[in-house]
Amino acid sequence: MKITFRQSGGYGGLIRGCEIDVDTLPADEAAEVRSLVKSSGILGARSARSKAARDVFNYSITVETSSGAHQVEFDDTTVPAGAVPLLDYLRSKSGPRPPD
Repeated sequence: MKITFRQSGGYGGLIRGCEIDVDTLPADEAAEVRSLVKSSGILGARSARSKAARDVFNYSITVETSSGAHQVEFDDTTVPAGAVPLLDYLRSKSGPRPPD
């Protein structure tokens, strides 16, 4: 499983993100990440972004599995509650990224 995460927007417009190859993580951390992905529900979620929200963070999460890739996009106002623990983990692993 591979996860690509990107956070953009907010007041400063900074871009942060990370790429994680779960198969290369220590076994306990890999199990935790797999559990976070499963309990987040994002593999079956659809993207949702608020048109009315201003100065919020935008998130893009792509999860690649043997079944294919699934990408979702949310912002601070539309993140599903179940995805918050996964989002917290990904933000903790993120660093500055160049603009697309």
